[in-house]
This record gives sequence, C-alpha cells and structure tokens, in this order.
Amino acid sequence: MSSRTAAAGFLRAHQSFLILGHKEPDGDCVASQLTVATIVSALGKKASIHSVGPFDRPEIEGFADRFAPAISDEKLAGAAVIIVDCSTPDRTGDLGARVEGLPTLVIDHHSAGETFGTVRYVDDSAPSTTFLIFSLFEALKVDVDPQTAHLLLFGFCTDTGFFRHLGPGSPETFRTLSRLAACGTSPAEVYMMIYGRRDLSGRRLLGELLLRVETHREGRLLITWQTAQDRERHGAGQRGEDELYRLLQTVRGAVVVAFIKEERGGAYSVGLRSSSTVDVGKIAAGFGGGGHRQAAGFDIKGTLDSIRATVIEAFAFLA
Repeated sequence: MSSRTAAAGFLRAHQSFLILGHKEPDGDCVASQLTVATIVSALGKKASIHSVGPFDRPEIEGFADRFAPAISDEKLAGAAVIIVDCSTPDRTGDLGARVEGLPTLVIDHHSAGETFGTVRYVDDSAPSTTFLIFSLFEALKVDVDPQTAHLLLFGFCTDTGFFRHLGPGSPETFRTLSRLAACGTSPAEVYMMIYGRRDLSGRRLLGELLLRVETHREGRLLITWQTAQDRERHGAGQRGEDELYRLLQTVRGAVVVAFIKEERGGAYSVGLRSSSTVDVGKIAAGFGGGGHRQAAGFDIKGTLDSIRATVIEAFAFLA
C-alpha cells in the first residue's frame, strides 16, 4: 500500500479531524491546512483548523482568522488528527501535546526530522506539501475549484521560490502543475500574493540587513542577523527574510546563507538556505531543527556572538 493510498484510507476511516500545522506558518503550511480541510468537507466530514501562529508574514496575515489557536475538550472527543508540513511533532507548538495519543496522519515533504504519526504520507522529493495534497484530491476524486487551486499553487510557489528551487528531473512536477492550472488558478495573482503588499519599513530593514552581511569560508558562507532592537527601530512587524535569502543566494560564490534572528523573549533562530548540493536540513537537524535540503532552520540559545561562531564552525567543511 502506497503512503498516498494509506492517507486516503485514513481520511475515509474517520469522521472528525483536527488539522494542525507548524508554528510561525508560511504559505505552504497555511495552504496545506486549508486545502486538506476542503477535502475533509467534500467527504462529508468535520474539520477544525488550528495554529499557534503568529501570522506575521504579509502573504498569510489575511488568513489568521480562519485558524483557532487552541483546541477545546469538545473538539478532542472522537477526533483524528492531520498534521501538515511538520518534520517533528514539536513544530506544532503547544497543540502537539493536546492531540498526543490520537490517531494521526502526517503529510509532509521535509528531508530531515523524526518519524511520528499513525499514518505517514511523507515524500522529501515533493516540492511542497500542497503538491502532495493535490495528489490526494486526485486520488479521492474531489473536485478542485479555482479558489482551492489558487491556494495549492500558492503553497507550491512559496516553497519553490516561484520555481527557482526546481532542478533537473522535474517533468512530473510540471505535468502536475498543468493539471492544477487547468482548475482555474492564476500564477500572476499568486506572485503578487507572495511578493506584493510589503511595508516600506520592512524594505528599509532589509537594506540594513544586507549592509550587515559577513562573508566566511572564502565567500561560500554569508551570515547576517536581526535583533529585536532592529524591529523596534524600523517598526517593521512583517517578516522579510524570504526576500533576504532570495537576494543573497544570487551572490557570486555563495553556497550557504545563514540568517540569525532574535525572536520574542530574547531567544534566537537560525535560518539556512543552500544554493547547491549542501544539505542544510541535515545541519539543522544536528541542532534539533529540521527542514528541506535547501531550506532549513533551528532554534538556539546563547549570545549573538556565540551563535555566529557556532554557525561558522558548523560550515567548516566549506573552506
């Protein structure tokens, strides 16, 4: 039995679902939760969508009111769980503990993480989690209306950098996209949804982060950072690191980009992007994080200086 067949069987077998995604959601996570809920509803079953947020990316902030931050005891009774776009159960935040022990379907495409869940539809060769969910629409013969197609493409384009991360050997990906496009989605609208509607304050912060970039390992490793004071000074509430990565990955000779960010409460996160054969998902997993081969991250404690030194040492092999 294929993992897709098992996933379809799970959806048929249960009547009520709690649909969870990861904290600090991105477009692929949000779209995956919403579209798998569409499948559940089309099958005549109940769906409840949950996320701890925050919805501080400009492309997803308009979806926040469709997600419940907590799960009531009433919702738990008799429910099964669907966790999307999460390589580890703790990525769901506090929600993971609430659903522990319930039958769980995991739908994901990350290359690093841990094995969890009752049924797993996990394929690290898939370009996005919405790509896998579209295959479930087809397997279960659920119609895809234009609005749903729009969300599926939104998730796909989020995780592929609007096709930038697709390498050789992607004919089946584009055949699938052709079927999705036939459902009525608009690539132009999705592009503006992802890259449009940015605040000027965020653009100014982006400029400051670019001026701060350090080069290491003979230019193969680029590092920059953002502090809480940076955000306060610019009044930039929206996250803008996606564009930061996009610009730095085009620098001649750059192999890995690392972005260190001070989070709420003084904790730090490290985002990693790779433009080559370096698997940053494995590097992140070594620090308790995870992600894709070309995009990953982890949380870490320490001072900014100590974290920078740790990241530089982690990529000693680039020298």
